[in-house]
Amino acid sequence: MPDYVPNDSCDEFPFAGSFEGGTDGAQCADILPLYENGQWMIYEARTDKPVTYNEPCVRGHVALDSNESAGGKYGAFVKSQRVLDTEKYNVNIVA
Repeated sequence: MPDYVPNDSCDEFPFAGSFEGGTDGAQCADILPLYENGQWMIYEARTDKPVTYNEPCVRGHVALDSNESAGGKYGAFVKSQRVLDTEKYNVNIVA
């Protein structure tokens, strides 16, 4: 989606490295998150694959640098906080 996201890459949630993650990306809802007028708006990324809200995961089209940054922060968090499989934690998203 380079028309909307420079250096488009896909990132999934739950995180692939998490206990719940690693689902085949073809099963994920494909979304396009855009920050507009001070708030995040979520759009369907593919007209040929409508979001049903029953998907086991979400795959967002995001800029590569944001994808790499989030992955690095997640990895550092898991290591520094010694997060174990099935251990609960919160994810906060800020602009």
